[in-house]
Amino acid sequence: MIECKHKHPKVLLSFDVEEFDMPREHGGTISVEEGVEVSAEGVEKILDLLKRTAVLATFFVTGNFAERAPELVRRMVAEGHEVACHGVDHFRPKASDLVESKRIVEKVAGVKVRGYRQPRMFKTDYGEMHRCGYAYDSSVNPAWVPGRYNNTGVSRRPFVREGVVEVPTSVATGARVPMFWLALHWMPVLAYVKLARGCLRQTGYFATYFHPWEFATAVLKYKMVPGYVRHNAGDKMVKRLERVIRGLEGEFVTYSDFVERWQNEK
Repeated sequence: MIECKHKHPKVLLSFDVEEFDMPREHGGTISVEEGVEVSAEGVEKILDLLKRTAVLATFFVTGNFAERAPELVRRMVAEGHEVACHGVDHFRPKASDLVESKRIVEKVAGVKVRGYRQPRMFKTDYGEMHRCGYAYDSSVNPAWVPGRYNNTGVSRRPFVREGVVEVPTSVATGARVPMFWLALHWMPVLAYVKLARGCLRQTGYFATYFHPWEFATAVLKYKMVPGYVRHNAGDKMVKRLERVIRGLEGEFVTYSDFVERWQNEK
């Protein structure tokens, strides 16, 4: 057992379920339909893994994916996972996505959506998010990621802005090592688990996120995708994540459940 000053540490496992569009970021072309196909392969593997390990997760789903793979979204709900929003078109986010993605995902999933995550962790308009009926956001990685963002001054723990609870992604140690998807592609699994356990001790929770296309063997054929992304992708990533899940000692909960408990404990 890990020694933890928090009595009931929580693990928040999440997935950004978007149409695979990374080739477009690197000068290639790929249709939305093809991108959904790649991600759908990964979603099926992830759902099978979660069922095998008996843990819950939160899926932040784009409108594009929900409309084109409704059976997978409904499977998420049927198996007890949370479905939240991740914009409409992942490659071209718009201000209207807060309203439109909620409308689409709620219609497809048949449940009320409480959370949001901006594509590529773009900045959040908390006031507008609150007006749209979202209870929480998870668009902040409190770390420095070159070429993306520098959030090293942001709290590592949940906080409230304009009526919305922000749940930051976990970072490890004083250097704020990002514990997001890319870290697991490159870190030895045991090192990743050790750092994740440190987050559980320090903050009482560990929150991380991945993308279904990372777990799809189809992603390996796209040579324009950088090697640092394809490294350990596909079935290797499924095995690595399973080792992480089995190596963490904490209660796996959805973001909504975590936020509700956090608010009640304040």
